[in-house]
Amino acid sequence: MTPAASLQPALVDASAFDLSDDELTEAARKASASVHRLVGQWHAMGTPEPRIQRVLRSVAKRHSIALPDRAGLQQTLNRMCNAAWWRRALRKRFSILEHQAIIAGRVHRHAGQYVSDQTMRRFARDKRRIAELLASLVAVNQTTGEVLPLDELAAASLANPANRRRAMMVRIKGAEQHARSKGMIALFLTFTCPSRMHARHHTGQANQKYDGTGPRQAHAYLHAVWRCATRNLAHAGVAMSGLRVVEPHHDACPHWHVLVFVAPEHAEKVIATVGAYAMADTPNEPGASERRFQAVRIDPAKGSAVGYIAKYVSKSIDGMGVGVDDETGASGSDAAAGVVAWSRIHRIRQFQFFGLPAITPVRELHRLTHIDTPSHGLAAAHQAVKANDYGALLAVCEAYSLGFRVDYVTRPSSRYADELAHRIQGLTASASDLQLPATLTTRTDEWRIETRGGDAAGKPDVPPWTRFNNCAPIDLQGLFPDAPGVQDLESSKRSRGRGGKGAPRWAPLPGAGRVDCRSSTREYGEATKTRKNMAPGAPEGAAHA
Repeated sequence: MTPAASLQPALVDASAFDLSDDELTEAARKASASVHRLVGQWHAMGTPEPRIQRVLRSVAKRHSIALPDRAGLQQTLNRMCNAAWWRRALRKRFSILEHQAIIAGRVHRHAGQYVSDQTMRRFARDKRRIAELLASLVAVNQTTGEVLPLDELAAASLANPANRRRAMMVRIKGAEQHARSKGMIALFLTFTCPSRMHARHHTGQANQKYDGTGPRQAHAYLHAVWRCATRNLAHAGVAMSGLRVVEPHHDACPHWHVLVFVAPEHAEKVIATVGAYAMADTPNEPGASERRFQAVRIDPAKGSAVGYIAKYVSKSIDGMGVGVDDETGASGSDAAAGVVAWSRIHRIRQFQFFGLPAITPVRELHRLTHIDTPSHGLAAAHQAVKANDYGALLAVCEAYSLGFRVDYVTRPSSRYADELAHRIQGLTASASDLQLPATLTTRTDEWRIETRGGDAAGKPDVPPWTRFNNCAPIDLQGLFPDAPGVQDLESSKRSRGRGGKGAPRWAPLPGAGRVDCRSSTREYGEATKTRKNMAPGAPEGAAHA
């Protein structure tokens, strides 16, 4: 196993990271403007790419951020000259503050539960800020002129916790029905980290064995355990499917709950293999055999797999039906708010299905009112999707060997100049009763995000609107006075003399209680917006199920 010490980042003095929204916006503006100024110098002097890369790494290190995850230099520069990108990058530094709060003992069941009080207040402010932003925007259909309030679209999408929870339950129930039809059984596995990764005991006292591992690094450890175990089982010919849920202990250290559907003859192999990898690290420490790994065979006569996992899913979304949280003693809704804030501050994915088809084709199929392709398999799949019967969909996909590929189209990016953005256009479907793959176009309309209250539909020539002004002024000459490479650039310029060179798309999603969000009622079903390179229309971290 990878030692925790190699996973955790070096701690830095993060007192300057605790910024208000206004301070963070101003810092982003300054940083983007200064990089913009440097880019102008580099273009004028023909600076080689290796030197530019060194300066950019120095700038990122000074601000304790990561460079853009882009292969090309121009794409990196486009983002580092953009104030909106800097704002998002600087927000990620809050996780360093939270890690220091954990080390200082401000996160446990008798203090801040799952997250520090400061992070919880910031989380509540962000929710209000995003709600105000959505209330100020509308989505305008560029073809029909239809105008839809963005906050209502968000309420009808998976950004609404209630919709997300129902969609998760529909999918879990369908997976269980399909597994039972194939004679599989369900296992419920729980495993957690070694003692040295837990900052606090259940009493709130400091753990003397704690080595400073943060929640994100502890999650990486658990992911390595699961990856090694599943690779071993795959080599042994064991097929599995199910759902992984990650949630925190009271001191923010994560643990995993995994619902596994597997053939009865492979159940013992799965339990033994996962247990062996979970116990490989310090297996003899006190309490390891009782707490590190647990496995339960789900008896259909006593309850369903959905019943086992429902509590953990709800606790990680909105707390509906949880009652009192066993970990902290808080109410279900308060515990859910802490869990969601924890997952976002540490950027940890809460849910992940495995061994099942991707969900994007399902959502794209739901956009279609009918299918003209002469395929009984596709027609049956479309009918199952419209009926929110995920189990029937899995059965149809298996019976007709249905396969889907998501098709994308490219267009000029509305956020970064000289770049192309990709958006979903439809699906390419294959089936045993189709001689050639069928192309299904699921998106035809063009949408644009605009401010509410204006004459939105009557302004077709208005350029795409984003949350921030991307044209940062070129000022703040001395923001990076000691940046490595800047002095060299100035001296190089002098030595060279004068010879230097110089619209969101939405559609209902499968889920219980769905209605058309265009209806006159205030009830909304499940919808999604998948427009890229535009101001986000839902809170960050509201990932699709």
